[in-house]
Amino acid sequence: MEAFRKCKRYGVKIWHCPQFLFLLMNLLIIAIILVVFNLSINIIEPHIAALLILFIAATFYVIGYLIIFSFENLAEASWSKSEFISIISHQLRTPISSIKWQLSLILDKKFNLNEEKIRKFLESINQDNEKMINMVNDLLEVSRIEDKSLILNLSSFSLRGLIEEIIPLNIDVSFPDNMSNVFADRVRIKNVIINLIDNAVRYNISSGKVSIELKEIPGFIHFLIKDEGIGISKEDSRMIFTKFFRGVNTLRYKTDGSGIGLYITKNIIKASGGKIGFESRDGKGSIFWFTLPIIKAEQKIINN
Repeated sequence: MEAFRKCKRYGVKIWHCPQFLFLLMNLLIIAIILVVFNLSINIIEPHIAALLILFIAATFYVIGYLIIFSFENLAEASWSKSEFISIISHQLRTPISSIKWQLSLILDKKFNLNEEKIRKFLESINQDNEKMINMVNDLLEVSRIEDKSLILNLSSFSLRGLIEEIIPLNIDVSFPDNMSNVFADRVRIKNVIINLIDNAVRYNISSGKVSIELKEIPGFIHFLIKDEGIGISKEDSRMIFTKFFRGVNTLRYKTDGSGIGLYITKNIIKASGGKIGFESRDGKGSIFWFTLPIIKAEQKIINN
C-alpha cells in the first residue's frame, strides 16, 4: 500500500512508478524461484527449460525498461520544474524590482517629480502589477488542471465577436458572414486566443504577417492562427503542449514566457470538448488551430 501511496503522491501512472515496478520485480523474482524450484524436483525437458529461461529474461527486460522509462519521466519532470522556478523567479523579480524603483522615485522628495511624471510611473507600476497577477492566475489554472478541479462556466457566444474585441490592428482576419455560436467558457477561451495571438506576434519575424481564419465545420467552429516566425524545431514539437516547457528557439531569441501558456490552452480546449493542434517547421513559421463545439438545439433552450 505504501508503494501505491507514493505513486499517487508523485502523480504518475502505476506503470511509470518506480516503487510499484520494484515491488513487482521482487514479487516476480520470488515467484520464479518457487516455480524453478518446483520444476527442478521433477525432470523437465531441455527445450521447456530453455523456453522458461527465455520467458524469464524477456519479463525482466520489459520490467527493466519500464523502470528506466519511469526514472526518465521523473528526472525530466524534476528538471522542468527547476527550469520553471528559475523562469518564474526571473520574471517576477523584474516587475517587482521595477515597482520598487519607481515607488522609491515617487516617494523621494528630493526628485520633486511633477504630476505628469508621477502619472507615467503609476501607469508603469500598474502594468507591472498586471503582469504579476496574470502569472499568479496562470499558476492557479495549472493547479486546477493538475487537481482535475477545472470548472468551466459554459455559455453560448459568438467566437467571431470575441475575436473582434481583442484582435490587434496589424493582424489579418478572415471570417465567414454567418457563423453559429460556440458553447464554451467565454473568459477562458478569450485567454486562449490572447495567448495564441501573443505567441504568434512574439515569435514572428519583423516583416512577417500574422493571420487568423475562422470557419464552420460539422459540429464545430475551427480557429486557425498563422505566423511567419521562428517556427518550432522537430525535437521540440512533441513537447510543445507540456507544462514548464520552453523550446530551443524561445531561449535562442530570448523571449519571455513561463512555459505553461500552451499547456493551459490545450487543457481548456480539451475540457471544452474541442481539439487543438499545430503545424510548424523550424524557421518557417507556425500554424496553431483549435475547434470548439457549436451550441446544440437543446443547449439553446437551456440558455434561453
